[in-house]
Amino acid sequence: MTEENRRSAILQRQDPQISDRFAQEKVTILGCGGLDSNVAMMLARAGVGELVLYDDDQIEYSNLNRQNYSFSEVGQSKVYTCKKRLDSTLPYIKVEAYSQRVTPDNLEVISQQSRLFIEAFDNQESKRMVLDYFMEQEDKYLISAFGLSGLGSLSDIQVKYYNNICLIGDFKTTVDQGPYLPYVSVMASLEALEALKWIKNGGYYGNK
Repeated sequence: MTEENRRSAILQRQDPQISDRFAQEKVTILGCGGLDSNVAMMLARAGVGELVLYDDDQIEYSNLNRQNYSFSEVGQSKVYTCKKRLDSTLPYIKVEAYSQRVTPDNLEVISQQSRLFIEAFDNQESKRMVLDYFMEQEDKYLISAFGLSGLGSLSDIQVKYYNNICLIGDFKTTVDQGPYLPYVSVMASLEALEALKWIKNGGYYGNK
């Protein structure tokens, strides 16, 4: 079976025209932790053609309660392990992986990778840096998550649109409430959903 035939078999229950749009898009994911390790797999399973991953952390035991890694992978690079898992699950996806921390010095270069970016840093300073940068980049689009700790309610989660920025979260829970996979997964699913809608709608945020 050819690569194209395998891809068609996997995606046969999706709308072919939408799948073709997904296949032509390249998405850059900033971080491979609790949100983005799951977002990456969701986008790959939907048929997004190319993913670019950035993360300089190693897998720790404390990550395993919510991140898409296994016990045997502790100590390994998050970004390369994420790429390996994507490659083995859906080999028709092109994945680039960079073990780099996103900083003010390299963010401009990173921003040339694609049109659509997904951010899910734990560090608030890094999150603010990326948000501030993309607010000035009208031809780029950023999806970012805020407030995803604890065992919150779905009714608290909001999706907000500001020009080229999409913000998802409850905007109130704090890290001391602890991360739990069910709540983190909801946020990850919404980030992936907004990314797929953006691609489907040709760069438009919202329920079109």
